[in-house]
Amino acid sequence: MTAADTGSGPEQQMCWCCGRTFPESGIIRLGSRPEAGVCLNCTISLRQRARVRAAEGRGGLAHWGAQAVNRGRQGVMARNWNRLPAVGPALRWINRHLP
Repeated sequence: MTAADTGSGPEQQMCWCCGRTFPESGIIRLGSRPEAGVCLNCTISLRQRARVRAAEGRGGLAHWGAQAVNRGRQGVMARNWNRLPAVGPALRWINRHLP
């Protein structure tokens, strides 16, 4: 790899999803592709998108429920309610436990 591939220096690594640079501790490496790394924020976004895609494959109520949770999550984030003391922890719990 070259410095252009990994970020601005040897200690900075580029996220393959968003393109921003992070220290190695802020990057998750893909198992069979160690040269590919994704930042922690993008891993959360990818997990949410994967859950929606998996629910689409199941169809019916599971798909509808995943869409409703995703729309609610997007609404909270658009209004910055996730920064409120009670809403932020609740949203993190939902992200961990619901599709």
